[in-house]
Amino acid sequence: MTRDYETKDYKTMNDTLQIIAYCCEHCAYAAADLAGGLRMSYPPDVKVVELPCTGKLDVLLVLQAFESGIDGVMAAG
Repeated sequence: MTRDYETKDYKTMNDTLQIIAYCCEHCAYAAADLAGGLRMSYPPDVKVVELPCTGKLDVLLVLQAFESGIDGVMAAG
């Protein structure tokens, strides 16, 4: 018996995954901004997008991100 995740084509180690992080402006975005101010590093493949609130994140926005070729979406509040 083979499982679906065993037969999937994953990207090689040389390819990078593109991830969008939708962050609440009061919590998660402030934390990401503080991390930048403290010269902490996170992968450049993660693009942080500021939202007024993660409750404002529309499912269509997430689907459009995947349609445009994004590999992953993160919502942080």
